[in-house]
Formats: sequence, structure tokens, C-alpha cells
Amino acid sequence: MKHQSRNIYFAGFDGSQLAATLDFPAGVSPKYYAIISHCFTCTKQTLTTARLSRGLAQAGLGVLRFDFTGLGESGGEFADTHFSSMVSDIACAANWLATHYEPARVLIGHSMGGTASLAASQQADAALSQVQKIITLASPAYPAHVLHHFGETMGQLQRGEPASILVAGQRYPVKPSFIKDVESYDMQQLMRGCKKDIMAIQAGEDELIEPQAAEQILQYTKGQTCLQKIEGANHLFSDRDHAQLLLSAIIEWLDR
Repeated sequence: MKHQSRNIYFAGFDGSQLAATLDFPAGVSPKYYAIISHCFTCTKQTLTTARLSRGLAQAGLGVLRFDFTGLGESGGEFADTHFSSMVSDIACAANWLATHYEPARVLIGHSMGGTASLAASQQADAALSQVQKIITLASPAYPAHVLHHFGETMGQLQRGEPASILVAGQRYPVKPSFIKDVESYDMQQLMRGCKKDIMAIQAGEDELIEPQAAEQILQYTKGQTCLQKIEGANHLFSDRDHAQLLLSAIIEWLDR
């Protein structure tokens, strides 16, 4: 099945304009809608997100992928963002989708985007009330995990000094409030009432996230769970064969 794409914009957590792409099957109505959230400092065009979104659209879903505030083509300042803003941006995406099409039934997130999707699923927001399934891709079980990669920057932030982190050769400004925000989240407590179905996917050769994270994520729900491992895959599932295995596993689970 062929797919089409439409670029759209909506307001994010602080009113900044967020850039998004809606992928959908050509010539037919989507079976239902999903929202995909990219990884920390990534964008909606990152291969992991873009390939999966287009693949799901070709399988008959409507899929909204967007750039978090301060990243990609979205407005706002990255320095003003944190985990809570990621959660709020997902809620903003859900509200746009519910207003213009229909509420999302699936939340999908890569790495930190998956952790934020879990948190977003527990928000008291009507636009998120129809979410039935959550899929995490190589995601940490708790947001503070990202601090493990801050290195010497942590010292500056803990002293109350603004700093920057180096990710894939690019520097991103971070404020001390970022640490306080991610450390404030008790995911076990936040998810205590969750009854949604969760699929947690491990990358077999993940260089950033330990395999136990997926197992811990599945303990967050009383709903149905599925643990899937893509053997040989790196954190970004960048190999085309691994990306195809990822897509196939997700489609099979969603069709159950």
C-alpha cells in the first residue's frame, strides 16, 4: 500500500510552533491513528522514526511524528526543555490529532521518546484517553537514565551553572533545572494505575540502554505485555534489515 505525507504545525508546551508530519495510507481511511515520538536530541526525520512512521502508514495506519520543542524544524529553545516538556508536547500532538482527525489509539516512542510516551499515557487529558497500546523502542525505564551520558557536564549543572552536552558531534545547551525535572519522576508510582498494553523492544547491540530496561518497563502495566528483541540492532535500528524486522514485529503485535 502506498502512503502520503502532510506537513502540519501546532503549538507546543510553551506556545512555540512545532513542526510535524502526518503519514497516512493513500486512497483509504486509516484504520486508526498513532503518535511517534523521537529520541532525545533527535528529530522526526531521524531514520528510526521516519522509516517506522512511513512503514506503518503503508500498513494502513495514520501516524503523526513531530519535532519536540527546540529540535528539528520546531520553534522554541532546547535549553528551556526537559522531560516534562516532552510529555506536554506529546499531549499537544494528541490534541491536534483529536481535533483534526481522531484521538490516537497508539503511542510509540524511541529511546527517551518512549519513556515520555509512557508518562504521557497517564495524563488526565481527553485527547489521550483513547490510547490502548504503547510501544517503546530501546527506551530507558526512567528519564534520569539520560544523566548517565552527561559526563563532566553534570558537575557544572549540579553547581547551578548552565552547560552544554555533546551528542553526535553537536552541542545542546542544558539548564540545571533539567536535572531536577528528570529526577523528580518516579515512573513506578506514575504508572501504578496503568492497564494499557505495552510492547517493549530491545536493540540486541544497544550501546546506550541496558536490556533490563525493557523488562522493567513491562512491569509498569497490568495490561498485556510483549518483549521483543531485534538481534544485532544498534540503538537507532539504523540497519535497513533491522528496521524492517522492527516494523514487522510492531505490525504483528498491533494486529493481535
